[in-house]
Amino acid sequence: MALDPFTTQIIRNFLFSTTEEMIQTTVLTAYSPTFSEGFDFSCALFDRDGRMVIQSRGIGVHLGSLVQAMRAVVAKFPTPEPGDVFITNNPYLATHQSDVMVCRPMFLDGAHLGFAVNIGHWTDIGGMSPGGCAGTSTHVVQDGLIIPLSRLYRGGELVEETRDFILANVRLPEDDWGDLMSQISATAVAENRLRELVGRYGIDDVLAGMAAAIDYSRDRFLARMRDVPDGVYEAEDFIEDDGLTDARYPIRVKVTKNASHFRVDFAGTAAAAPTPINAALSSARAAVYTAIIALVDPLTPVNAGIFDLIELDAPEGSIVNALWPRPVYGCTFEMAKRVPETILKAFGKTLPAQVAAGSHASGNNLAGRSKNPKTGEDVVWYNYYEGGQGATAHAPGNDAVYFWGETSHNQPIEVWEHKYQVLVERYGLRDGSGGAGRHRGGMGTVHEYRLLEDHHLSGLGDRHRIAPWGLAGGEDGAPNRWSLRRNGETRELGDVFGLKSPSKFYNIPLLKGDVLIIETGGGGGYGRSA
Repeated sequence: MALDPFTTQIIRNFLFSTTEEMIQTTVLTAYSPTFSEGFDFSCALFDRDGRMVIQSRGIGVHLGSLVQAMRAVVAKFPTPEPGDVFITNNPYLATHQSDVMVCRPMFLDGAHLGFAVNIGHWTDIGGMSPGGCAGTSTHVVQDGLIIPLSRLYRGGELVEETRDFILANVRLPEDDWGDLMSQISATAVAENRLRELVGRYGIDDVLAGMAAAIDYSRDRFLARMRDVPDGVYEAEDFIEDDGLTDARYPIRVKVTKNASHFRVDFAGTAAAAPTPINAALSSARAAVYTAIIALVDPLTPVNAGIFDLIELDAPEGSIVNALWPRPVYGCTFEMAKRVPETILKAFGKTLPAQVAAGSHASGNNLAGRSKNPKTGEDVVWYNYYEGGQGATAHAPGNDAVYFWGETSHNQPIEVWEHKYQVLVERYGLRDGSGGAGRHRGGMGTVHEYRLLEDHHLSGLGDRHRIAPWGLAGGEDGAPNRWSLRRNGETRELGDVFGLKSPSKFYNIPLLKGDVLIIETGGGGGYGRSA
């Protein structure tokens, strides 16, 4: 017998609140500021077949990429056991190596209920650059340790060899182990909550409620799709360089929409680059989901019911379907932003009132290494920076936000000054960075760090040469800019060090007393100014 609507809604809301409790568990038990302050992780629940049922507030590229990763889990471990925990960071299954996925099959009295998943960004995963972000890596193994899909716990017992191997290959084993335990704890909380739900309603009704949640999202999304006219929508954007040359890499999209599905075709998109600006198919798929959901209805609960309505055709070996050994570390930083913006740019030509102008659209990701002068230990940090959002027909763009589809937080100044051998001299809005128009683009931000010790810095960003585009006659926003003030003179990093790229580099030396200046881009304006 089908569940009544009230019970279905109660089960769906209970599952969502469970993912929110997973978030709180992770934050309260994590070691690194990347987790506890930056919220650079996401949580979700899946049914026994590996279909997403519900996701937390989180990062779109994390959650969408789990579709492919969970298919791999179900294929490799078709008969999981109570107490098992699986782990991987395979960048061709999910996102990049720094995003480590933990997956717990949930059981009650031997009955398999589904899976709880937590995926989050570790501050260090080994590789050539402390903290990641080596903008000129040329092989995927340079970007960090790759953990094959493996059992971390077997029947409730830690597989010590797996743990020891992982921690022997990272620079911050204590932080990484602490963050990993917070992820594992979050999945344990989910299993306990699901057991409570089964105790209240019975396993058959809970499993039926999961299926109904997927059906609900599919049906609601299909209804909302009627607001988008059927047709073919096309656009092009670029990754502006690869860190080694000035070559631009075109991203071409052709979106075909009919009453029952979207098909996104990347024919004509550039071949994979030698450096980490590429995306594997898993993260490209997540970026496509982010765009289509934002266009149609961002309020529909996101799960497999929506994913089944979106088809992706990405040429093998292209920049959106890179294969081993092409590095893909920048998939979450750049491609996860450029692909959605290109898709919405396609719709903006015909439906300008339904989309936003271009945003700063870069992770502005930097990683640094210094020494603690008291202990001599390495200090490793990683950060990403908020910028301006594009304006719309209805309102100005938001100031100082991360890319839409993400719920990361800024990391507080107090934490940075306590942990990372820097003094924050300025943190504020970047005046004039939003594009002019009937509605102004959102403003980017300015961060100035005085270095209290020598540093080595790596960067992986974009949108320094190609400005965020305006829409419907609005003006472009200001591009991103990274600079250095040394001995009273301020120059862009690329000029100081003779870099091929202003935003993609590895291990440049900064000196004690230097001031590192991060200026993020503004959003494009909407409409002509009065």
